[in-house]
Amino acid sequence: MKSLLITLGWLFAMAVAYLIATRWHRLTSVRRRVLDSGDVIMEEEVPEESGDRLTRWLALAGYRAPGSASAFLLACLLSAALGAALGLASHSFGLFELLQERAENMPVAIGGVSGPLFAAGPWLLFLGIASIPWLTVRRRRRERVLSIEQDLPVVLDLFATLSESGLGFDASLSKLLESENDDRPLEAELRLFQLETLTGIPRVQCFRRLSDRCRVGSMTIFCSAMVQAEQVGAGFSAVLARQAADLRTRRREEAMVQAHALPVKLVFPLVAFFLPSIFLVTLGPAFRDFMEMIDGVIQGY
Repeated sequence: MKSLLITLGWLFAMAVAYLIATRWHRLTSVRRRVLDSGDVIMEEEVPEESGDRLTRWLALAGYRAPGSASAFLLACLLSAALGAALGLASHSFGLFELLQERAENMPVAIGGVSGPLFAAGPWLLFLGIASIPWLTVRRRRRERVLSIEQDLPVVLDLFATLSESGLGFDASLSKLLESENDDRPLEAELRLFQLETLTGIPRVQCFRRLSDRCRVGSMTIFCSAMVQAEQVGAGFSAVLARQAADLRTRRREEAMVQAHALPVKLVFPLVAFFLPSIFLVTLGPAFRDFMEMIDGVIQGY
């Protein structure tokens, strides 16, 4: 057990070290993004492979610094080393073996389930600690998606109101960003969108880049509508108002679906936790009196 954990830890460390070295080499390469006309629009440090999944996944979660992928791999290495160390320590002290022996003295319904879990305790401890960086990025991505979906209807309403008042698209965007908080993901993405338009990138390409950076369903629909309006020359105010109304309708329908699915989700907690306690409170005293009566009858004979 001990040698297997040490071997697994060394293999994982070597794999992560190799990935860090390759990532560092890729991040040092500078590539120019060039338009079809040949004009240089941006120069930035990006990986040589544009389809790098790790960089893409971290960027969707909001980690877009040049060394984010290397930092993530280093965090995975450190968490795996910590998990292996704690697993070896728990195995050396015999903590899970002691718990497994205690589980054998429990009833079969409890010991039969907890015994195998305690036997695999060092492995579960290693996997749990090693997966902390991955779970952190995954939770950050969920929070980011939820924040964008919550802020988008309000932002679209304000955008539509400013556009209907006579302001142009760029002026409405500037007024909107002046009144919003930069800490929210949606406002940060819109500010980056504004900076891209100021550098001379076509607005259609900016909308597509905005949709690609967020990868949120409602944002993708909004960017597609704006791209179509830009290409056909339609008014932005009507498109924004329509998108805000459609987004509110979709959120209302999703809330209704979740409300209708709530009784089905509550069946298991009610049957597993609520009903047994009701039976214990209501039938417990009667069952106790019945057992006392049976004992009295048996002692009488």
